[in-house]
Amino acid sequence: MSQATLHTPTVRTTCPYCAVQCTFDLHLDRGLPVKVTPTKDCPVAHGTVCRKGLAALNDLRHPDRLTTPLLRKNGDLTPVGWDEALAYVRDALGSVPPERTGVFGSGSLTNEKTYLLGKFARVALRTPHIDYNGRYCMASASAALNRTVGYDRGLGFPADDLVRSDLVLLVGANVAETLPPLMQYLKGVKDRGGTIYAIDPRATTTSRVAGRHLAPKPGTDGLLALGLLHLMKQWGRIRPTAPAHGMAQVLAHADDYPPARVAHDCGLSEADVFALGRAYAEARTSLILTGRGPEQHIQGTDTVQAWLNLAFLTGHFGKVGGGYGPLTGQGNGQGGREHGQKNDQLPGARSLRDPRHRAEIAALWDVPERDLPQPGHSAQELLNACGQPGAGGLDALIVLGSNPAVSAAGTGQVTQNLKALKHLIVIDFLPSETAGLATLVLPGSMWCEEEGTTTNLEGRVQRRRRAVTPPGAAREDWRILCDLAAALGRPHGFTYPDFRALQDEFFRATRGARADYSGLSAERLDRATAQWPVRSAAGPDTPHVYAPPFPTPDGLATLHVPQLRAPASAPRALHLTTGRLAGQYQSGTQTRRNPALKAEQTVQIHPDTAREHGLGAGDLVTLRTAHGQATAPVALSPGLRRDTVFISFHWPESANLLTDPDALDPHSRMPGFKVTPVTLHPARLTLPVPTAPLLSPVS
Repeated sequence: MSQATLHTPTVRTTCPYCAVQCTFDLHLDRGLPVKVTPTKDCPVAHGTVCRKGLAALNDLRHPDRLTTPLLRKNGDLTPVGWDEALAYVRDALGSVPPERTGVFGSGSLTNEKTYLLGKFARVALRTPHIDYNGRYCMASASAALNRTVGYDRGLGFPADDLVRSDLVLLVGANVAETLPPLMQYLKGVKDRGGTIYAIDPRATTTSRVAGRHLAPKPGTDGLLALGLLHLMKQWGRIRPTAPAHGMAQVLAHADDYPPARVAHDCGLSEADVFALGRAYAEARTSLILTGRGPEQHIQGTDTVQAWLNLAFLTGHFGKVGGGYGPLTGQGNGQGGREHGQKNDQLPGARSLRDPRHRAEIAALWDVPERDLPQPGHSAQELLNACGQPGAGGLDALIVLGSNPAVSAAGTGQVTQNLKALKHLIVIDFLPSETAGLATLVLPGSMWCEEEGTTTNLEGRVQRRRRAVTPPGAAREDWRILCDLAAALGRPHGFTYPDFRALQDEFFRATRGARADYSGLSAERLDRATAQWPVRSAAGPDTPHVYAPPFPTPDGLATLHVPQLRAPASAPRALHLTTGRLAGQYQSGTQTRRNPALKAEQTVQIHPDTAREHGLGAGDLVTLRTAHGQATAPVALSPGLRRDTVFISFHWPESANLLTDPDALDPHSRMPGFKVTPVTLHPARLTLPVPTAPLLSPVS
């Protein structure tokens, strides 16, 4: 990019936050962004941007911004030059065997950085152990879609199709607070006379807009789907989308879930189950959208499978305005799970276990196929292995754009593991709790300081354009990865003359794969966004992807019988569930610092439950689980189930001190963020609960 481009009055780019990926114009004054203007031709948001996006410029000016490498000396992180920082990398990682080194990435990285991080791990580090924080987001939905239809493109249709739905079931998806620009589509459904159900243990802003709310017990969403399938079979509404394997077994299994059983297990009335069943049976186009509610469980894949089976067997899957789709959360959560930073994946959503896929990428990277490692640890297993002796343990970890000391399950254990590492190298642009534990911190780039592409929740690829250069000694993340490869003495394949060379290689790397971006270029994306697959420069994109024949060996879908059980609980027992708040994002590294996004951590409790425990609004309560404890003020929430306690995960020393780091979904390796037995204890504290210290501001 020319210097003239850097000083144009406006630069069009994408929001750094959620997976809607709104586009907006950055207005520059003397080379610095001073204003954000939403663009009306944004194909999804249509001129809207939520308050997080509008406040994003505050991050650029924050005094905590990392601008120089920091190396731990005598216990303190001390500013050093890049030469000394890279010498540390050479000496530190050069002494650690590849199998004892790990890489932890992020769903916020551009597609090009995702691709390069996977290549760096497998070619420069030669480690099998790479995964990313998207494992905590979309992994269950991804696993269910891949094993059923061979594709995982989140929404397999344009967002504009949402308004064609007669019935929308929002299952554990608080759209109004997590994906605000999508609310215009839900309004469109209602304006057409359609019906919306919010299925969530909490009454949220989304449920109030929807108008119809069911509040099942946490962890029972899949049982509700099985109950609906039972009714559809009874009422003669089974009309499969296409021939598929496993249909007879799935339908026979549904016989075991009559409304009475489902109502009991879900904590609902039979009348509510029947009413939802009638609405689903009578709708011409029914659409099921899942959020993290049904997915972040140790049986999350089977829960998603139950809803996917329902959509497929009733003929809605792939229908315009109908079917099933998961709502991706992170900004590039979709692209982040396609191009190689998952432990079992190569670019284009290829499988690291497939000999043909391995050979294709080995040829592109000019390395022997045998040198590509097999899959290593998934995200939580990778963190659990940090600092551990013996086989499978890790001595060194590189973290790019993620904060697992807050976002991982069981952060008490995870933090101790990170402290036990010999070498923890963090690449980021603001100090985080994870960076505060590092032996080396490298200052990276922010969203408007780099070029690249992102892929939104409907598989739409669009350009992210650079408006400014990183400050001080900070460097673009892709350059840092190339610098690390050179420091390790393995520069081959990491000597790109410029970003465009990297981007072109990335597009080529997806050719012929399921997530094929090979027909894209910066010039094509300047003309219009495109939904993958895009198989040639002159060919079309693919707005609707979930249609037979599917990319499976025989072109058929394979339905699986969900293995589900209601969470065990004693009478009057409480379950903790975690989630997001409207003004915050992920681990809060950016949003907790942003003065336009002020919020405080609270514990939401039903007034009756609070009264039973001697608690009132504003009282401090200590939550205790088998994994840890945390204290925060009480917020009374009449719309919450009486047996459920809610806490958000944006703060340290809170939600994920309480979650289980060891129990994982057998298919997706997802921890159980949404259901944890908990007890409440009035706290005798008079001061706010302290948070983990961040790094000191660095000038």
